[in-house]
Amino acid sequence: MTAKSITLLCYSCMFFVIYKCVGGKGQQQLQNELSCIEKEECGACLVSGPHCRWCADPYFRNGEPRCNDDESLVQAGCSQGMIQRQRPAIWEVIENRTLQDVHSEDQENVVQIQPQKIRISLKPRESKKIKFSYRPAKNYPLDLYYLMDLTWSMKDDKMTLVSLGDDLLAMIKNLTDNYRIGYGSFADKPAMPYTYMDKNRKENPCTVADESCEATYSFKHHLSLTTEGKEFIEKLNSSSVTANVDNAEAQLEALVQVITCSEIMGWATHSRKIVILLSDGLMHTAGDGKIGGTVLRNDEQCHLDENGYYSESLTYDYPSVAQIYRLLKNYKVNVIFAVTNDVKRHYDKLHELLKGFTHVATLESDSSNILKLVKMGYEEIVSVVDFKDNSNIGPVTIKYFTDCGVPGAQFKEATRCEDVSYGMTLNYEAVFSLKSCSEFKTVNQTIYISESQLGQDSLSVDVEIQCGCDCESDRLEGMSNTCPINSRRVCGVCQCDQGWMGPQCNCNIKDFSPSLDLLAQCRENYTSGVCSGAGDCFCGKCDCDRGFNGRYCQCKTCEIDNENGLECGGLDRGTCMCGKCKCEEGWSGVACDCTQSNETCIAKGSDQICSGRGDCVCGQCECWTQDGYISLYKGAYCESCPSCPNPLCAHAEPCLSCYLNSSCIATCDIVRIDDMDNYNETEFQNSDAIHCVLRNDGCDYRYVYTKSNNESSSISIVIYNVQCGIVNTARFMNVGLAVMTCVVVIGIIMILVYKCGQIVSDKRAYAKFVKEVEASKFKENQLNPIYKSPISQFTLPEEYPRDHFE
Repeated sequence: MTAKSITLLCYSCMFFVIYKCVGGKGQQQLQNELSCIEKEECGACLVSGPHCRWCADPYFRNGEPRCNDDESLVQAGCSQGMIQRQRPAIWEVIENRTLQDVHSEDQENVVQIQPQKIRISLKPRESKKIKFSYRPAKNYPLDLYYLMDLTWSMKDDKMTLVSLGDDLLAMIKNLTDNYRIGYGSFADKPAMPYTYMDKNRKENPCTVADESCEATYSFKHHLSLTTEGKEFIEKLNSSSVTANVDNAEAQLEALVQVITCSEIMGWATHSRKIVILLSDGLMHTAGDGKIGGTVLRNDEQCHLDENGYYSESLTYDYPSVAQIYRLLKNYKVNVIFAVTNDVKRHYDKLHELLKGFTHVATLESDSSNILKLVKMGYEEIVSVVDFKDNSNIGPVTIKYFTDCGVPGAQFKEATRCEDVSYGMTLNYEAVFSLKSCSEFKTVNQTIYISESQLGQDSLSVDVEIQCGCDCESDRLEGMSNTCPINSRRVCGVCQCDQGWMGPQCNCNIKDFSPSLDLLAQCRENYTSGVCSGAGDCFCGKCDCDRGFNGRYCQCKTCEIDNENGLECGGLDRGTCMCGKCKCEEGWSGVACDCTQSNETCIAKGSDQICSGRGDCVCGQCECWTQDGYISLYKGAYCESCPSCPNPLCAHAEPCLSCYLNSSCIATCDIVRIDDMDNYNETEFQNSDAIHCVLRNDGCDYRYVYTKSNNESSSISIVIYNVQCGIVNTARFMNVGLAVMTCVVVIGIIMILVYKCGQIVSDKRAYAKFVKEVEASKFKENQLNPIYKSPISQFTLPEEYPRDHFE
């Protein structure tokens, strides 16, 4: 080999190394650039990917993309001090007081939700999980207001309630020591056609019954909330009935006054507010007032005079159901409708519209069961916990997951928990998500998460929505004049004012008419259509249709993860690159929804992936099959096998054995469900519940077990089926006898079926044979059907003249 050849080979090797290491950019960096360079605004640039940066230097070289990764911007001449980056993530617990029950000496500092205030930040396609706990406080204050129908038909009910006054107060005291009670009554509007308006009946509407009663009124407040039970009984006893014409009353109108007149009623800030409404009549709703001349819409305001009467009943119409729902929700008031059976269906329909804030109970004709109804209604209300929030006012969405206070239970998506008792701690997880930016600005949104019936305790979450940049105005003074008219300098570039578009911001959107020059700017190349056929061209810029993006609308939107509803699974999973998701390390799939981690495939108490019987695919176990047949193993961890012992059950068998031997320790929690009807199988169909069978002393104990989320050593076992008293030998004999009997019976049936089929077939063959024989016989004097005579005969027509031939 000559020296020239060696030199040429060396230069070739050096060129190859330089091309690979320096001359050509790596694939990763190239992909990063492709997801950034098309963005023309700082906000849109920073939210397009975690690696995207924006150069805010007004002297940055023209032609170079301002949106790029760090390395590319520095190489293009942008100084580090002018590079805009995403703001740092925020996660801060500001207030975190411990859960506190109600104490007589300090009733205002009750704490039912923990923590109380958190501050976080959200970027587009990002989710953050917040954990909080809720525990109903013991002896929480109760404000109970009795709203009674005092029309003539409820006269006996009032007397019954007076006679049960002491028992009523004692019953309420058994529910809670910390209570106050108030009282009000209602009838109907004192106007035609609801009441008689002649002078005698107006002053005494009970004249027909030769009784004396109070003039008709819409609502009257008798007693503000107080701890004096005797005063409640006295006010109830001294109140008199009234009368009206129709069977519909002003219940909703009275409810508005009870709810809105907070100071007069005496509603406490920290209390559970319950109104018990007793009635045997129907109710007037919005629109009914127009018959009596009250055409103005109910203003939802307090209008009580000095005597406690509703003073504007002849001015405003009855409220609508929607208005009542809004007031119940805003003031956190619950209503128990105690009504007679003949109108209960009417109130059931109302309850469907006011669900979550009302309860309907059947009242006896004389109200004798009022104590039972109050107790049942109160217990039903306090046993339900349901969380609401105000996230609908902004772009942030929230999903809730909870264990509903069950130790060791898996979290399920829900906001509502039932059968909640005092002392139970409900654990919640709230997942905050921001799918996209409505505008490229950094704004703040405060979200309040509160229990729907007790809004006094709430979790306040301050969310910083990071969609903008810190360079709203140019950093270099004196540069604003370099921008054309109808524009301003933002983050180093000139941006058109609202209503103007185009390279020189001289295109008025209102007066826009398309031209060839502007349309050409909306084409990616000469062969492509305007905005790739997926958008409209306005002033030289493409307005893309839904589902498309890019400068020329040439890219489709990426796949959405079904689990969290975010594009490419969210900011921490992948980035959208012109219709395809580029997944981060540890994720794969078309929507970056397939995790490569094996943690979710390992059962608690085990160190094997899928119990050593399957593969972990996208975070879930796929059990192995044998020779292509259905796998013998089932379950979330492939732990279940009908014909083999479950290795995961070995962790729970000691606890169950000690329970059967009455020698359990504190870490073993056993629950018996002997009645199979009460076993809710779907409750245990989750990734943490392990199904097992233990045979002990001739009994089969079928159970599921879970490990507590709080203590790794705690095990919760639910025994849902026990079978005892059957000897295995006898069981096998019974099974064998049953199998033999079935075989014999099935055999006899098959023989009979075969015999019947044979007989039918023979009959059909014989009938066919007889028919063929009959067809082959010739009857007497009957010619052969295939015989043809050799004689042909022709007849001359009658009309033909015959004399010529005669």
